[in-house]
Amino acid sequence: MTLLGTTMRMANTLVVGLGSVAMAMLPLIVFYDVCARFFFNAPTIWASEVSVYLLQLLVFLPMGLLLSENEHIRSTLLIDNLSAKQQRVLHLFSLILVAILAACISWLGWIMTVYAWEHSQVSATLLAVPLWLPRALIPIGGALLFLNSIVSLFSRPAHGRNS
Repeated sequence: MTLLGTTMRMANTLVVGLGSVAMAMLPLIVFYDVCARFFFNAPTIWASEVSVYLLQLLVFLPMGLLLSENEHIRSTLLIDNLSAKQQRVLHLFSLILVAILAACISWLGWIMTVYAWEHSQVSATLLAVPLWLPRALIPIGGALLFLNSIVSLFSRPAHGRNS
């Protein structure tokens, strides 16, 4: 396996860990907020905002992981009727398009993140979270998607589901 492939496998393992923590925290935060609001009439000022940031993590970071494991959502109505060779060519073409899209996501996300950093933007809540933190998830997720698409493009065809 190439150095990039090994690095991406380690990054994907880290994404699974972060995603697992975020998935465990989300219902606990919402449960706490609902209980505080219902039983004590004291809603939190942070639960909604933190939940949104955790959801951002769960949306942007796993994109590359899902691509590398061939688990992303897709419609195969037309592709299923093609030969194995045609399916492979179409798969490679789609990986190229994904890499281009991921590069755009990374670049534009980077611009947004740097802008928030340079202008010291913070959220308009009492938490005043520096906005470069949640915005940084966009270019990081885009970069992971880009790198995973490159690894997939140059690796042997996967065996298993929808390969």
